[in-house]
Amino acid sequence: MTNLEVTIADTGGWQRVTHAEEVWGTVVTFEIRHPVIGEDVQQLFVDGAAFLHEVDRWFSTYRTDSLITALRNGMLEREQMPAIVQAVLTNCEVVRDLTDGVFDPWSLPDGVDPSGYVKGWAADVVADLFVSRGYPNVNVNAAGDVTCRGLQAPNEPWVIGIRHPDHAFEIISTVRLFNQACATSGEYERGPHILDPRSGERKVALRSATVVGPDGGMADALATALLIRGRDGVAWFSDMPEWSGLLIEGERALTFGPAFDA
Repeated sequence: MTNLEVTIADTGGWQRVTHAEEVWGTVVTFEIRHPVIGEDVQQLFVDGAAFLHEVDRWFSTYRTDSLITALRNGMLEREQMPAIVQAVLTNCEVVRDLTDGVFDPWSLPDGVDPSGYVKGWAADVVADLFVSRGYPNVNVNAAGDVTCRGLQAPNEPWVIGIRHPDHAFEIISTVRLFNQACATSGEYERGPHILDPRSGERKVALRSATVVGPDGGMADALATALLIRGRDGVAWFSDMPEWSGLLIEGERALTFGPAFDA
């Protein structure tokens, strides 16, 4: 691991350390801020990166040797999966039921694919690993699915920008996160690629959807489900007051929840 950078953060005099890991065909970034960062953070980032590559071995649908490929091909049964893989699939079922099947990893043409949940979930796991090792102020950005723990500076929550669906370098809103996750779903980078599991068509109702809440995996999955369902999907959050969302519908921005109250 050579791209480890330690600097002094702009606010409060905290030290800042970052690492970018190439995995899953994208880049996942780690960031820790703390009054004093020790040499142990090098091994911590090695361990965090190793977990991400283990996630790839479990869940990648592009690898012939992954566990999820074995499940899709009928070579292994769900009951034969490691407990952590079974737990992810169970959590996907929870989101499937919550969204009335708009998020449904089992409906895809080539077999079960929990990728729409896994990135946000993995960001949570890595962030919690760092916290457990004595660094409570953490940001893990898994290709746009962001999990934050603690603060970005003394008495200052993490501030995360939400990009404009048409302009990569334009921010349309920000959220302040403390022990929360933020996920945005859209087709502005890869073009039409999201399937509506109810119809099998590549069709979405929104230009982008952002979800903020306490669970990164759910935020990831719910952002995609909202993108497909549109504003009617806000009803899913009626009994989830700690969750928030920002929907871009045409030229309008619609928000709900405490993260966007201001």
